Amino acid sequence: MNQNPEPDEHGQYIPKPKWGWKAIYIFLFVLGLSGGILGLIYRQLPKKSEVLAKRKIPKIRAVYAMVLSPISANRADSISKAIKKEIGADSIRIKMVIGGTAVYKHCTSADEFRRLIDTASKRSVEADIEIQNLLHSKVVDIITSDKLPTRLYILGSAPNIDTNSLKKRMNHIAEYLDIRNRSLGSITIVNCLEPKNSLQNQLYINFYKARGLKVEE
Repeated sequence: MNQNPEPDEHGQYIPKPKWGWKAIYIFLFVLGLSGGILGLIYRQLPKKSEVLAKRKIPKIRAVYAMVLSPISANRADSISKAIKKEIGADSIRIKMVIGGTAVYKHCTSADEFRRLIDTASKRSVEADIEIQNLLHSKVVDIITSDKLPTRLYILGSAPNIDTNSLKKRMNHIAEYLDIRNRSLGSITIVNCLEPKNSLQNQLYINFYKARGLKVEE
C-alpha cells in the first residue's frame, strides 16, 4: 500500500500565510496611508509659502479703508470697486489694510480687500465715540509705522456728537497724521462719508483739512 498517496487537489498542501507575511502586508498598508497623508499636508505648503512670499515683497504704497458705520450694499459695492480699480493690477506691491467695528485685517490681494470692505460695510455697527476713537488710533498707529505714500479711505458716517467732544477726540489723531505726512510719507484722505452735507461729516473732515492734509472728495 502506497504510504504517500498523491493529493487529490494539488492546492491543499499550499502553505498558509505566516505571521511574517501579515506583518509585511500591514507595514506596506501603513506606509501607503502615511504617504497619502503627507501628500495632502505638503500639497498645502505652496499656498502658505506663497502668502509668506507676498508679505516679503517690498511695498511701494499703502491703501487703508476705515469703516465708521454701516453702509448700504450698493454704495459699499461702488466704493470697493473704485478702490480696487485705484489699486490696479499690481496689488502684490500694495499694503492694504481695512479697519472697522466688524473687520480688521491686512489683505494680500485687491479682491480680498474689496470683499472685506463690502463685508465690513454690512456688518458694522453704529459705534459710540469711544469705540470710534479706538478704531482711529489703531489705524493711525499702523499708518505711522512706515513711510509709504498712503491713501486713507474713510467710509460711513462720523459720530453724531457735539463739536467740543469731537474736537477732543480728533485733534491728536489729525496731529499724528500731519506729522507723518510732513516728515515720513505723504497721506491723502479720501472722503467717502455720507451724507457729505452733514454738519458732523463736514466737521470731521475739516479736522484733517485744518492740519494741511490733502483731502479728496
